[in-house]
Amino acid sequence: MKLFKKALVLSTVAAMIFGLSAITASAETKPTLTIDGTPLTIAADLGAPFIDAANRTQAPIRAVSEGLGAQIAWDQATQTATINGSIKVTVGSSQISTAYGTITMDTTAVNKDGRIYVPIRYVANALGYDIEGKNENGAITANVIKKVDLTISAAASLKEALDEAKALYNAEKPNATLTISYGGSGALQQQIEQGAPVDLFISAAQSNMNALKEKGLLADSTIKNMLQNKLVLIVPADSKANLTSITDVTKADVKKLALGEPTTVPAGKYATQVYTYYNLIDSLKEKIVYAKDVREVLTWVESGNADAGLVYSTDAKVGGDKIKIVATAAEGSHDPIMYPAAVIKASKHAVAAQDFLNFLTTDTAKAIFVKYGFSVM
Repeated sequence: MKLFKKALVLSTVAAMIFGLSAITASAETKPTLTIDGTPLTIAADLGAPFIDAANRTQAPIRAVSEGLGAQIAWDQATQTATINGSIKVTVGSSQISTAYGTITMDTTAVNKDGRIYVPIRYVANALGYDIEGKNENGAITANVIKKVDLTISAAASLKEALDEAKALYNAEKPNATLTISYGGSGALQQQIEQGAPVDLFISAAQSNMNALKEKGLLADSTIKNMLQNKLVLIVPADSKANLTSITDVTKADVKKLALGEPTTVPAGKYATQVYTYYNLIDSLKEKIVYAKDVREVLTWVESGNADAGLVYSTDAKVGGDKIKIVATAAEGSHDPIMYPAAVIKASKHAVAAQDFLNFLTTDTAKAIFVKYGFSVM
């Protein structure tokens, strides 16, 4: 099998309905493969899809991959097809290996007339697309879905990095529409609990993710710790206040100290932990002004509407020359600042959501997060 020069667009699938249909297809039934509803033309020499004895739609992986613009290499010695350099399918194996883990099939890859076949749902799953199946009057159609609308809820501190990562993902998958809502992780958590149609959640605190997990709202196997951050004390660039430590906010120069609302903003929760650690939270009560998210804290300090504020180091980087960092909170003074992500169990696009999450763990995406000051995990 030769190497094809087209770039492969990843595909993935939710469970096919073929085995659940009231109409059972015979092994002789010839299914139709479509991509976003358009029939996939398969050259005669690439093999033809078929329904196997277990009612699975088997597809020649070269034909499907080529139809999606794929690159495939074949290793005769190991009987292994490699798609896009990282997805490996070996004849006789029930596993498909990918850069993000192993997919176990309910059958094995087979060689039929010199072509490698696996159920199309597994090829799609490995490649990052959803799939839908129809069985109408014995006519079987398997449709690979490239066009998908994803809704993502993400911590406000991720905005610049995630927007850049989104642009790179769309360069690979232009048919995926990603709508990202940024805000305080606690507020986003509450929206998900109230039934907001979210596919993927990226939080700035483990506690928000744990709360959703405890309520059974997450696809637990998808939970992943992605990033880490630090908490810093900032002042306006032209500030004359002589602050050199986190605890210097007790000085008279600081009349307004901006923090995130601790019940909905992780940065505010961490800041409250810091000043509780130093037994200062009560004495600072008259100075503290609470913001709806960490970016509002940054804005208040940039504009001089607050004399100081606690934000993530990544937010301070975004603030540039409008602010100064005067101190970094000691790690032991607050919980570790971690950014977990997970697919929402109720998502109608769980496979596509997982694919975007997988993309965020690639070296390409990690480089973006590092550029914006995050530590990757």
